[in-house]
Amino acid sequence: MAIDLVLLQPPDTVSWNPTMYFPLSLCYLASVVEKAGYSVKVMDFRRAVGDLPEAKFYGFSCTTPQVVQAKEIAKRVKGITIAGGAHPTLLPNDCIKHFDYVVVGEGEKIILDILAGTVEKGIVKAPRIKNLNEIPYPDWTKVAHPFSNTLFAGERYGEGELAATLIASRGCPFFCAYCANLFRSPVVYRSVENIIGELLVLIEMGIKHFRFEDDNFTIHPDFAELCYALKDLNIHYKCHTRSDLLLSKKAQLLKVSGCEECGLGVESADDRVLKINRKHQNTEQNAEAVKILENSHIRAKTYFMAGLPGETEETLQLNMEFMRKNKPDKWTLSTFSPYPGCDVFNRPGYYGIEITNFDWSKWWNFCVDSFNHIIIGQTSEEMWSRYKRFYSWLREEKWR
Repeated sequence: MAIDLVLLQPPDTVSWNPTMYFPLSLCYLASVVEKAGYSVKVMDFRRAVGDLPEAKFYGFSCTTPQVVQAKEIAKRVKGITIAGGAHPTLLPNDCIKHFDYVVVGEGEKIILDILAGTVEKGIVKAPRIKNLNEIPYPDWTKVAHPFSNTLFAGERYGEGELAATLIASRGCPFFCAYCANLFRSPVVYRSVENIIGELLVLIEMGIKHFRFEDDNFTIHPDFAELCYALKDLNIHYKCHTRSDLLLSKKAQLLKVSGCEECGLGVESADDRVLKINRKHQNTEQNAEAVKILENSHIRAKTYFMAGLPGETEETLQLNMEFMRKNKPDKWTLSTFSPYPGCDVFNRPGYYGIEITNFDWSKWWNFCVDSFNHIIIGQTSEEMWSRYKRFYSWLREEKWR
């Protein structure tokens, strides 16, 4: 008997460890669908495409670089196909010829309408979900290996205890030009009770290490209450926030609640680059945030991005100076791709770039051998050389 719905996670062909974490979206969808009485199976193709069971519906969760393989897999199935996630939401017209349904927005409610046959095929716009507490917890049991021993340690930092991801909110109130965030304002928050309830389920599964995926964990309206509730669980976690949102008092609450690491989106130590990209914070604030975390005995992880509009050789020198001076505990250097939906993609000329490659399979935030754009007035080789020099310099860690 055919399964009602098969949910597929397409391969990740670039990341150093594709199985570091499993996307929350499919686990949420699986839980919603099963609660409604449908049969559902999740196919974990993060490393490679495998055999597909027979089903009435096939749902694909697609980021931009994964959509190419999702389109190919969709050709092989006989059931009705559904595409959702970042790329279909931001570029639905790129997907509609390849899938029966293209969901724009959050999928937890619209998926039930699709399965019930009450929605016509085509591009389907889903309204924002205003009450996240109504969504059942993600069903981790549908994935053979949902947790990872490299997640808590992080990229390049070895192995640690098994860890899981979770999210306390959806949305971001900021408008950085390089970001293709699916959901802007309003930011929708889960209640403290709802968050703690999910953590208790995961603790029962043997997990005590977590990564909160919120863009800005520290802006939860009940932040202090959440931190005290987390303290009672005696867990270990890491999170992310903006430097200008990290006050000493909040860092102290993070430490008390079990936070061991906080990621900061520094992106660049060149204030001119930050201004061009509408980051609305500066290098002084980033340096102060690293110091606040150090004083609170929380690891500071700085995220840098190479290839941003406005970057020059001077940017590289300023980035190195920032690392020498502030010495954060950990770092990540990604490569900027002007993802569909971000303002740089929509207005490349305004930001002084030219998009040179529209092969979506190359659009990772850790590009392999070149950028998908050029900064006007620079060559691709110059940009890639600057990235490699910074990456090699960071890896040597002589700046410590």
